[in-house]
Amino acid sequence: MYLLGIEAFLAVVRAQSITRAADELHLAQSSVSHRLKILEQEVGGRLIERSKGVHGIHLTPTGEEFVQLAERWVSLWRDTQILKTQGSSIALSIGTVDSLNSFFFPPLYLAVSQHQPPLRLAIRAQHSVELYEEIDRRHIDLAFVLREQNSPSVTVIPCFAEPMVVMSVKPATGPGPEVVSPTELDSNHELYIPWGPVFQAWHDQWWDPLCLSRIRLDSANLLFHLLRSPNQWAIVPMWVAKVALKQQCYYIRRLTPAPPDLVCYKIFHKYPKASTLRGITIFDHYFALLQQGKLPANSLDRWAL
Repeated sequence: MYLLGIEAFLAVVRAQSITRAADELHLAQSSVSHRLKILEQEVGGRLIERSKGVHGIHLTPTGEEFVQLAERWVSLWRDTQILKTQGSSIALSIGTVDSLNSFFFPPLYLAVSQHQPPLRLAIRAQHSVELYEEIDRRHIDLAFVLREQNSPSVTVIPCFAEPMVVMSVKPATGPGPEVVSPTELDSNHELYIPWGPVFQAWHDQWWDPLCLSRIRLDSANLLFHLLRSPNQWAIVPMWVAKVALKQQCYYIRRLTPAPPDLVCYKIFHKYPKASTLRGITIFDHYFALLQQGKLPANSLDRWAL
């Protein structure tokens, strides 16, 4: 595939103009147009509609489909260059849901980053469903998700489970009871985070699913900005609650009847590359140390603000 043409195409898509793309690439407009023409001949169809007197550019249907492929091609090319310069170093791309990425894994990432020989990490946060797709397409090597999903090409292993608790601001009168019933919690003051279908089924037993919470979040980080009144509350897994307790302005209560524990699943492709297996083995070693409490403590509370 014609790399110079792909770079020109992506520059035009970003800039929405051949003129601005030429400035970005420090090329003449004619050179950008020439590279696009060669690329279109290679692809076998027009990628960009060119109309005189019309501001901006318009992608053809083929061009719209080609954008993602072009981005992947450039990413693979860059990885190839890194491989050439760094030789046989080990690389591992990891995906996790937001709450694990922010509140559970940072000490693990720090430990892995100090491994010798070096292990190059690429870390991203996505939703569980998206991570299954990324593993299936081999875009990432290893992921940690909060739901079990059948996929013929993905291995799914239960990793650990933690209880769900109520997080709220400490009242002025001091901490209240350590245990609370769902019937005592007003759904109008809930900051709701969808922790997966199992949690949703339990939640629907206690609060009307048609009566939506005032605030619905998809990031546990936002709780530390939005929980301001003792009347407000949120249900979170213990790995978030432990960080909240370090803030000394929140308090945690157990629920009874309790929600099911939130299960974290490790997923990876059923047929991983040999180099991927080496990276996963190293990561698993440090993960075991994290679960045993043998990694250095990390001030995660400052990351929650």
